[in-house]
Amino acid sequence: MRKHLAHRRAGKPGDGAPGAPDKTVDEARSRFGIPQDWSGGKDLLLTVLDSVSDYLYLKDRDGRFLLANAAVAKDLGLDDPSYLIGRSDRELHAPDLAEKFSKDEKWVLESGQPKLDYEDYVDLPDGSRRWFSSSKFPVRNSEGEVVGLFGVSRDISERKRAEALRIGQARVLELLATGASLPDVLDSLVLLIQDQLDDVFGSILLLDDSGEHLLHGAAPSLPEAYCKAVSGVKIGPRVGSCGTAAWRGEKVIVADIETDPLWEEYRGLILPFGYKSCWSAPVFARDGSVLGTFALYSKSVRKPTQFEQRLTEETTRLAAIAIERAKADQQISFLAHHDTLTGLRNRHDLKRELDRLIHEVEPLSQKVAVVFFDLDQFKSVNDSFGHSIGDEVLRIVAERIRLLVREEDLMVRFGGDEFIIVIKDKRADRLKLVQLMSDIRRKVAEPILLANKTFHVTCSMGVARYPDDGVDGETLLLHADSAMYRAKESGRDRFQFYTPCMREAEPQRLTLLEDMRVGLERGEFRLDYQPQIDLETGRITGVEALVRWDHPELGTLMPGAFIPLAEDSGLITNLGQWVMWEACRQNKEWAEAGLPPVRVGVNVSARQFREENFIDQVREALKMTGLNPANLELEITESLIIQNKSHAVPVMQELRSLGVKLAIDDFGTGYSSLSALGSFPLTKLKIDRTFISMMDTQTQQRFIARAIVSLGHDMGLSVIAEGVETAEQLELLKSFGCDEAQGYHLGRPMPAESIAQMLMCPAAVAPGKAVHAG
Repeated sequence: MRKHLAHRRAGKPGDGAPGAPDKTVDEARSRFGIPQDWSGGKDLLLTVLDSVSDYLYLKDRDGRFLLANAAVAKDLGLDDPSYLIGRSDRELHAPDLAEKFSKDEKWVLESGQPKLDYEDYVDLPDGSRRWFSSSKFPVRNSEGEVVGLFGVSRDISERKRAEALRIGQARVLELLATGASLPDVLDSLVLLIQDQLDDVFGSILLLDDSGEHLLHGAAPSLPEAYCKAVSGVKIGPRVGSCGTAAWRGEKVIVADIETDPLWEEYRGLILPFGYKSCWSAPVFARDGSVLGTFALYSKSVRKPTQFEQRLTEETTRLAAIAIERAKADQQISFLAHHDTLTGLRNRHDLKRELDRLIHEVEPLSQKVAVVFFDLDQFKSVNDSFGHSIGDEVLRIVAERIRLLVREEDLMVRFGGDEFIIVIKDKRADRLKLVQLMSDIRRKVAEPILLANKTFHVTCSMGVARYPDDGVDGETLLLHADSAMYRAKESGRDRFQFYTPCMREAEPQRLTLLEDMRVGLERGEFRLDYQPQIDLETGRITGVEALVRWDHPELGTLMPGAFIPLAEDSGLITNLGQWVMWEACRQNKEWAEAGLPPVRVGVNVSARQFREENFIDQVREALKMTGLNPANLELEITESLIIQNKSHAVPVMQELRSLGVKLAIDDFGTGYSSLSALGSFPLTKLKIDRTFISMMDTQTQQRFIARAIVSLGHDMGLSVIAEGVETAEQLELLKSFGCDEAQGYHLGRPMPAESIAQMLMCPAAVAPGKAVHAG
């Protein structure tokens, strides 16, 4: 196109060159009253027109230019607007664009109506794309005939770019909110920036966990070979633009890659692809640490414009949000499947993983062994020296055992001081297991020095093997547990293989199950209530109902002693229904006594939630007790609703229509995806105690807790933390903006009468604490 126009520029008006006015054009101009000797730059009016930055032009009915100002000529690569006279758009633009202009102008000429403020883009000869807002008006002679048109076009490229930027940024934020993967978010972000610029290409590199190497993040338009070559590069003071920017923690602008010393060892990677300059900026986390880099590459030797630098700053901010959110999601996912204290896998997927391993081995030639071990009398360590010492002992013991097993062996913290190792193939042979458990026994028994004290702990172990002792994961776990208890009964600090005679001990479970049925009928169960405190006001806003069993022979049993049995047997439905009725009744009694209204939280089991008449149970409990539905909060575990979303969503929506509040309990322990959670009609997010327990001593735990609070608020939910046991944890939660909290530091589970006293006379209940009612 430029070559074509250069040929046109060679002529002068009147010398017969292709663009010179001919007799027909002169006649058309005379119909508009334009003198034939009227030349640009000599007339005051043309001087005024040339000073206007908008396009101004006049055309005859054949689409030929009769008049054009300097702005039109300049963008078309012409030195003098008079070169346009007599030319049509077909000689100046690509055929499809010229045809579009012709169609618009034909409508104006034939209808006699103006076409106002419509937007078009134009690809100019210099390769840039511009957006224009145009208006075209019919021009009539003294007889009222339409003899041509007058056009005005304003460059709105900046506004269109700004609109596209806002829309693109909103799209990136939407991807973040719906749980899109980090590569998808970063690719969208880079493409958004590239759409704003001409002949500039973006790249995002991520700093690895060691803080020493940059890894590929996104570069949708850069050559794949270059991206592969750069990924993994170690940052340093002379490592191109990005490696240096990450090293320095500041922007690095290289206008000429070929000569800049920062690229001396790396220019051979990029110059073959035609890129000549690179400008990079570090992506910072909220704590000031470097997360990665964002870079722009150009095929011209130059520095970035102010607009490009502003875009870079905006991009690094969005990239930081995306990267930090992805890290938080990864950490939550990790914690959902791992124990926070030891870093070992938790019991979440144990049965499923065990069944998978069983299906992978040949039953006639290979075995799978489950080793269940428990620390002997570990409770005395906690009771005598506190949980912090106990946790450290557990961590040390877990690390000692982990060093004795292979990476391919599955080691799990089952709960408390219980651990499980799953071993397959040759190491599951009896003799090899004896050797392994002997090594574990000796290693665990080695002295542990903590806080100037020496601790000695031992462990009891039980083993069950597939296929001899069971053909599925659940059976193997049960039998390994039985063998472990037999080892404890035999004197502790020993191991025991499962034998069929151990089944005789299992009827004890059946006895407890029958006791539970009778206990429900006799009213042996009761509720304690743990206060929930508003962290801004210190007021009691709710209580969680916690069931206790006053067994006539065994004494008071906590939920852990009977809830799993109730779930396995199906009695959890009857028990859960009683808990809901009793909690609603008690809350209504408090209200009738004139006490300030509080919300009562009731845990809902998976089996109970799946009952066809569960909604009717809730409705009936509210109706019969007369409790305001807004004062009932059902706590549902994350894994429960994720497992069957198609069932959970309509049930939850109907519960919300009743006015009942819905909290997601134990958040993080059943992690699936943020996009899935966003579709549930929840009102509250409850942070699991595992994320709070070491928050006051470990920076990583504080980061996770803060991320969960932010996530809950982003989802429009109030956030409550459970398991708050120290003043330090409480202050941290306040600083994170957490809405509510519960835990031993704020109040232990207590009878209904004690809650009533707290509501009536808070000062007498929690002296020295900012806890009050009303």
